[in-house]
Amino acid sequence: MAIVSTKGAYGLTAMLVLAKEEDGEKLLQIKDIALMGDIPQNYLEQILVLLKKAALVESVRGANGGYRLRKPTNEISVFEILNSLECCMIQTDNKSNDNMLEPFWQDTQEKIKEIFSLSLKELEEFLQKNSQNFTYHI
Repeated sequence: MAIVSTKGAYGLTAMLVLAKEEDGEKLLQIKDIALMGDIPQNYLEQILVLLKKAALVESVRGANGGYRLRKPTNEISVFEILNSLECCMIQTDNKSNDNMLEPFWQDTQEKIKEIFSLSLKELEEFLQKNSQNFTYHI
């Protein structure tokens, strides 16, 4: 069953932070991504290695180096991000030989893919839209 771990949530947050610099001109250093995303820096380093391995981010070395998205936000899906960080995002642990539930698991896997199919850009738009709906009272 699909369960998004802390690694997946932090990775998605890091990608949203990088998405704010989508033009790719400005590189963000790990310490800045960690600060903006409220992510432990040591954990973020591990996450960025996996995102880089999945060709979702790229890094530039040097004093002015850092990280940026490798593709535009409309070409990166939430599923792609989570699947690169979570082991077997849509695989079930069906250890029994009973195939009676197989149609159910197949349908569940398709629904998971559908839920997470929105792009990083669509997720940004969703979050902006919903953050405007908050009302603060003092």
